[in-house]
Amino acid sequence: MVGFSRTAQAVIERDFRVFFADRFMLVIMFVNFMIDLGVSGLSLSSMIRNLGFSYFLYIAPGANLVTATVAAFQSGRDVWRERIIQDTQPYLLTLPVRKSTFALSRLFSGMLRTTLTTLPGTIVIAYLYGLSVPFFFVGLSVMFVYSGAVAGLSVAAASMANSLELFATVRSTVQVYLSFFSTQFYPSSILPPAVRTLSNFNPMTWAVQSFRSLQAGSVDYALFIPLSVLSLIFLMVGFLLYRRTMEY
Repeated sequence: MVGFSRTAQAVIERDFRVFFADRFMLVIMFVNFMIDLGVSGLSLSSMIRNLGFSYFLYIAPGANLVTATVAAFQSGRDVWRERIIQDTQPYLLTLPVRKSTFALSRLFSGMLRTTLTTLPGTIVIAYLYGLSVPFFFVGLSVMFVYSGAVAGLSVAAASMANSLELFATVRSTVQVYLSFFSTQFYPSSILPPAVRTLSNFNPMTWAVQSFRSLQAGSVDYALFIPLSVLSLIFLMVGFLLYRRTMEY
């Protein structure tokens, strides 16, 4: 167990060194979040009125979850680059780390990286919602669990795609599904029936509504638990597909 934790820690530390090599990207992601929240949020809220609630606060968590989606796909991009562009995966597999440990550590580091990237945005939304410290950490947990679902999808895509075009297509398709077939922008009650059905099985829906429930001072376990289960499923899919690429 100690050996597992040490090797996993070494893999995670390596991923974070690669991650922090481009600090400018972190700034860009936060700027994009603020643009989505400030420009898009304020513009849309000024057009959509008479809802009985603040539309700006309604869509605020979605801006941070979109940032989480982009950040989580960076994990898949790193895996894809190592396999296809840099051709460093064979070397990495010669290191004294079990392949299963290596794969699990890469997925876990993707979740940590995503949560760290979205931390400033999580703080901003917690302030807008007036969350207490305990509820802030619940919100942080929502971001962490959601990042697991997207990290699993991104690593799965990176493990199957042999071209940048295919990986980019999968990434764009997933991002469209998460954003526009969910309750990120509109309540499910006003969505078309087909879209409403799809939104009920969308991790973005469960994550954004879990975060919204915190504003009312409650934790919606009916949403958080399914999100956690789905995250575990996607992580397992990503793990199995990534692990398969390590067999030569």
